Amino acid sequence: MTRNTYIAALAVMMMSGCSLSPDLKVPEQAMPDAYRSDSVQAVSSFDASWWNNYRDEKLSALIEEALKNNYDLQSAMANISLARASLSLSTSDRYPSVDIEGSGKRTRTSSDTFSSKAHNTYNDFSLSAVLSYEVDLWGKYKEAEASARASLLATYAAKETVKIALAASVADSYFTLLSLYEQYDIVKETIQTREESLKRYQAQYVAGAITKATLLQEQASLDSARINQDTLAQSIALQQSALAVLVGKSPRAIAEFAHETLNRKLPNDIVVPADLPSSLLQKRPDILQAEEQLKAANANIGVARAAYFPSISLSGALGFESTQLSNLFQSQSAMHSFGGSLATPLFNMGKTSANVESAKANKELAEINYAKTVQQAFQDTYDALNSRHTLTQQLEHQKAYLDSVSQVYVLTKRQYEQGYSDYLSLLDAKRNYLAAQLSLVQTKQSLISSGISLYKALGGGFDKQAFEKETSEL
Repeated sequence: MTRNTYIAALAVMMMSGCSLSPDLKVPEQAMPDAYRSDSVQAVSSFDASWWNNYRDEKLSALIEEALKNNYDLQSAMANISLARASLSLSTSDRYPSVDIEGSGKRTRTSSDTFSSKAHNTYNDFSLSAVLSYEVDLWGKYKEAEASARASLLATYAAKETVKIALAASVADSYFTLLSLYEQYDIVKETIQTREESLKRYQAQYVAGAITKATLLQEQASLDSARINQDTLAQSIALQQSALAVLVGKSPRAIAEFAHETLNRKLPNDIVVPADLPSSLLQKRPDILQAEEQLKAANANIGVARAAYFPSISLSGALGFESTQLSNLFQSQSAMHSFGGSLATPLFNMGKTSANVESAKANKELAEINYAKTVQQAFQDTYDALNSRHTLTQQLEHQKAYLDSVSQVYVLTKRQYEQGYSDYLSLLDAKRNYLAAQLSLVQTKQSLISSGISLYKALGGGFDKQAFEKETSEL
């Protein structure tokens, strides 16, 4: 084997180093093979822009704007920049550093010393390249780089988690606002009906046909409807403010947007994935984030353990030194120096052991967090599907009930027009019809919200392969 081969092998050993971190085995979590939902369509994946399935251009525009302006997402991007800088710093520690050092000084020595009885004055100029390098025999810097890279991947995954949560929040807030407007319109019509009814009751009371208690009861019903209207108005204002924060606009801008262009009717529920395999949960970015945090914590154990062993540092300088600036770059002014040093821990009051135990504890916490994240993913999906199961049935019952009271209202109106029923009976039938509409809107909004929750629970269309391709060169 030639000398150059020996040198290359030594260089590879010095640059790579061994590893003192334990072998990592990501904990396996038992999950069901599939989840069942009431949807008739079965799919194994869905598009990342799932909100387009609602076919609402205003919603899509709001979400796209939120993805550009939201402060939480901007913070996530800033965290990526910080993690990227940390990775660059950790990577640079694995390689030699070369600095250019230059100096120039004029010195006058003391005459009151044993070595000299007279003042001496001289110049000293130097310019040199200084190399320093710590041999990574124990993989300290290698593991630190691995930890920083895993932390960077975790911040990328955290950004995806924020994006999914943001899109779901905007969609849920948007449909809640639509629901509140629709409820407000129904309550407004209910108030008009009760006002007409109250006028009839007042006329009957004056004629002595009903008691004052009956009149006051009708007045109380009208007051209750007005209170409900005030509550809905306040809820609309609060919801507009919440949506403004998510989108990055002022509440006034959202209020104008809602007043001028917003459709005051909820859309129909959309088909969501059914018979979902548990592998879909592995595409959640928060699970990927927890896994990368576990890898980072495991690598930090190797960094802490390396402090038990000696460190070897190499240093060298190559340049020029002269007492005359004009002679600085002459051949006789050339100088160089090379050397090395070894430092080994002897006694530090258990500091290294404490750091190792701390790193192990952090890994244990990361393992717990990973298991908890997976478990939470399962619970989110299970709860969303159960909620949809109940709400789907409830919506069908609400529709049947609305259909019944609607027929009662139509028949009562026909009887009133033919003179077989009084006007108060017609108003009662209309109030029941409006109350059924109100309940239907509330149930419909809850079902849509459960669908949004399911999309969020399944990772919001997060594409793990695209993510890995994007981060493969980090």
